[in-house]
Amino acid sequence: MSNAPNGNGDSDSHIRTTLYQWSARMSGIAFGMVIPATIGVGLDRLCGTVVLFAILGAVLGMTLGFWQLLKIAGTVNGGDKCPDPRDNESL
Repeated sequence: MSNAPNGNGDSDSHIRTTLYQWSARMSGIAFGMVIPATIGVGLDRLCGTVVLFAILGAVLGMTLGFWQLLKIAGTVNGGDKCPDPRDNESL
């Protein structure tokens, strides 16, 4: 059931799973950057301010997003990587 011409379906499955995980992480970070700014726009409309809460929300969202990126970068270079099933220590 593998699309791989050389028959390494486990490798393709691992790559696909890793891509889905990274896609979910990056989407979460992107939404985490946009949502505070969007809430800020809503608060500005509610309170009658021009762009005060939108700017505060954008700064908060970008700060949290970059913090998440740095946290992910630290785990990738550290030891918290997803293990590769092809790395079999018993061989």
